[in-house]
Amino acid sequence: MVYQTRLNESFYTSGDDGTIHQMMQEAYSKNAQANQNYWLEGTKDVRFKAGDQTLWNELYNQYPSYQRKQFNFNKIRRIINMITGYQRKNRKATSCMPIEGSDEETSDQFGALLDWVSNRANIYETISSAFEGALTTGMNLLSMWMDYRSDPLSGDLRLDNLSYNGFMIDQFFTKQDLSDCNFIWTRRYLSKNQAISLMPDRKKEIQELPGGQKDDKFSFLPENYNVNNPDLLSYDEYWYLDYRDQEILIDNNSGETIEWTGDDERLKMFKQRFPQIEVKKSQKQTCKLAIVIGGRCFYDGPNPYHIDRYPFVPVMAYFEPDIPYYEWKIQGVVRALRDSQYLYNRRKVIELDILESQINSGLKVMEDSLVDDSDAFMSGQGKALFIKKDAPQGMASVEQVPPPGISPSMAALSESLSNELMEISGVNEELLGAAEDDKAGILSMLRQGAGLTTLQKLFDQLDVSQKLLGELTIDMMQSNFTPGKVARILNKQPSQQFYNKAFQKYDCVIAEGMLTETQRKTQFIQYTYLKEMGIPVPTDLLIDVAPVVQKKELKEAIMAQEQEQKKMAEQQQMIQMRELEARANLADARSQADLGLSAERYSRIEENKALAVERRAESIKDLEAASLDKIKAAKELVGIDLSQLQQLIDIVERLRLGESAKAGGLDEKAQDTSMPQL
Repeated sequence: MVYQTRLNESFYTSGDDGTIHQMMQEAYSKNAQANQNYWLEGTKDVRFKAGDQTLWNELYNQYPSYQRKQFNFNKIRRIINMITGYQRKNRKATSCMPIEGSDEETSDQFGALLDWVSNRANIYETISSAFEGALTTGMNLLSMWMDYRSDPLSGDLRLDNLSYNGFMIDQFFTKQDLSDCNFIWTRRYLSKNQAISLMPDRKKEIQELPGGQKDDKFSFLPENYNVNNPDLLSYDEYWYLDYRDQEILIDNNSGETIEWTGDDERLKMFKQRFPQIEVKKSQKQTCKLAIVIGGRCFYDGPNPYHIDRYPFVPVMAYFEPDIPYYEWKIQGVVRALRDSQYLYNRRKVIELDILESQINSGLKVMEDSLVDDSDAFMSGQGKALFIKKDAPQGMASVEQVPPPGISPSMAALSESLSNELMEISGVNEELLGAAEDDKAGILSMLRQGAGLTTLQKLFDQLDVSQKLLGELTIDMMQSNFTPGKVARILNKQPSQQFYNKAFQKYDCVIAEGMLTETQRKTQFIQYTYLKEMGIPVPTDLLIDVAPVVQKKELKEAIMAQEQEQKKMAEQQQMIQMRELEARANLADARSQADLGLSAERYSRIEENKALAVERRAESIKDLEAASLDKIKAAKELVGIDLSQLQQLIDIVERLRLGESAKAGGLDEKAQDTSMPQL
């Protein structure tokens, strides 16, 4: 077991011995009976799980007294191992997730610190051990403390699992975060050297304490069952609720509040700079600690971890706060299986007795039939009976007593009692991996899911405890880790919001993340499905979450292959681009040719117009020549009589009209040829 190590110097101040002893005694008087009943039931649960054969006569007064042999066919351990095994295969990692719009950098830093602390302190294994203890007895306590051996300034966080018999708690608490729990009293038995290592400055006082002294408290601890060890001292930590004064700064503009932890002078300067800030004094709930070694008080004062909460987180199985009897308020899975386990054992013993009686059921011997009467009590294979010659009925004087027949209902009853254990616990064959019927895979998954539904409360309780443990871890890191230690772990300086106590309340939440191989397989399948849907999930990310070995070699091979494929794809794309470019150039050339042809045809319009003008001019010239010829002809007609002249004029007029019509036709033809032929 790991024990709490030395604290800082201010932790060693002695308190009022009489006052704290009186407070502890009052708490013990009010809660001792309830806690002792719980310890008693928890001890029975542990013995049932361990398979203690001496339980039957202690618990069941009507157990057959003639039964000499005590057999135990332990079915409970198998059920507990199944539930804890499922939890171990599906462990959840504690992570810090930012609320929308909050500081992601600070949340990432807290998440990295949680991972660092979990690996260094073996937190997840301790949580699994506490969960197994809760399934057995109903509740275990996770105790977080600071280890100053390797880091005297900041300390390292450590986590212990306190079993059911190592602590006494307020029987009337109802909240899993222990906010309404009035006290928690833990006890360990340490050697004097171990106690001195916790408080080296009180070495002389501790050495003078008498060892081996025991009282009537914590009577179910294993040390109280052993022979007295004169070197052992009782080491008690008594944590109790109290109240302290606090100054709260209220921003009247935004409504935000925060506790002021500085001095009055700085507060005065702060108010002058921000006049909208209002200071209000109030009482805040906190917890204090008293340490008693060997019956003597060595410390009674404020919480040495500088937080206002218990450094404990309960891990519970079934918690019914409304039950007035404390021993039944908190129960594990074993509590409901004890009677079924007893009945199953008794039925098996009876069956074995019947089978043994069949092997040697006895003889019926007529008087004066055997040479030696003691031969009738012989057993085993190959026994010989010597019968007298004058036996009353000869060989028929000795007969074997037939064994009673075994009813098939007896075997069915044993099987029924075995099934009762699983049904009461909520476990089915699929969860145990022992289903014998040939069912389809989907049906088996549905049955397994139904079995998990009956156990869901147990896993939900554990999730709540793990979330509370994450919040406690962040609170203790903020209160105890120096900026230098945080920077050494993160390889960078903490953000401005890191030491803001309100950050955890408003800007981040503790959530469970992926941890085990089983969950990584689920994550790998989910990523693969997203990639099949077309979402561009990077290959290196798939390899990182893939549940395979030699990831480095696989990643290098796949990345090299992808680079080769990428290179080939680029070459193919280049060829396609060149082909497209050639096609584009060809189309451009054709377009240019068509444009040239169009320009050529448009240029012919002016040529046609000029040709038409030229032809018209020639027509006019021809008309003028014709007119001249007409005039010449008219001169030649001089001397011709009037009647002949009138005839000649008519002939000339008709010729002119014909030539004019011919010239008009040439103009129309010139206009038609002036339009380009497209």
